[in-house]
Amino acid sequence: MSGKNELNWQVYEAITQYIYGALGDRCGVKVKGYGRNCKVKGKSTVEHQVDVLTEQLDGERQLLTAIECKYWNKKVDKDAVMKLAQIMADADITSGIIVCKSGFTPDTLTYAKHLGIKLVQLWEASENDGGFKKNIEIGTLNINAKVMVSRGKITSIDFGSCRITGEDEIMAVYYVKLHDAIGRTISFGEFLNAFSEEIKRRGELLKTTTIDYLLNRELFWRQSNSEFRAEKISITGFFTKIDMSTERSFLLTDEVWMIMNELFDKRRLTLSKSGLIWNLSTDA
Repeated sequence: MSGKNELNWQVYEAITQYIYGALGDRCGVKVKGYGRNCKVKGKSTVEHQVDVLTEQLDGERQLLTAIECKYWNKKVDKDAVMKLAQIMADADITSGIIVCKSGFTPDTLTYAKHLGIKLVQLWEASENDGGFKKNIEIGTLNINAKVMVSRGKITSIDFGSCRITGEDEIMAVYYVKLHDAIGRTISFGEFLNAFSEEIKRRGELLKTTTIDYLLNRELFWRQSNSEFRAEKISITGFFTKIDMSTERSFLLTDEVWMIMNELFDKRRLTLSKSGLIWNLSTDA
């Protein structure tokens, strides 16, 4: 990761609510709210702002978890634990979690464990995070495309006074405009497309076929220094099928963005910028 700071406290809260929403989805934990407008009213009638609030139903009982986010450049002290514990007691909140980026003081660790409040460190991955690989393989994408291309292969074009057999010359003729005596034009590509469609319709694979096209008026081909009359139009070729099927495999990887360490649960996770979450060994 670059050294540029990509986060602020608001983004940090949003990421935290995303992670807990994603992790809790399978076990029925839902994010009830987050941000400045996320408030709970206590028995004291005082409203308390909570950074992230989740809920889970246990039968008819609603279990709430308050999550406090500390996007600080210093370690969190025990005052944050005391404040959260008081809010939980006043608002009948079952569980509490404090998430920070810079770690906790020793007293905070001891006091939080005593009160049953979980502590989590969440930070942007850097080169200092041991031998952790920044790119993680997330799977392989296999693409098997079964494609059979049917087309007419043109081998020669006979204008009477001129005959074309070269592949490049035949391709160039697709873009030729033929003119009649009063200046009307017709694209020679129309003849070539008609030939291709006809031999495809006949379906005689690899059989050489010649089709003559009757001309109801004189047609001329004007070139840069000359002009000649098309005495006839006779096209020769055959019908072919080409197997264009392909099999390709792509290795899918994603880039680690943030690392999350749950201190008491001893679980270590990573988050990618695309929103994928991985479990890591605590030794990583």
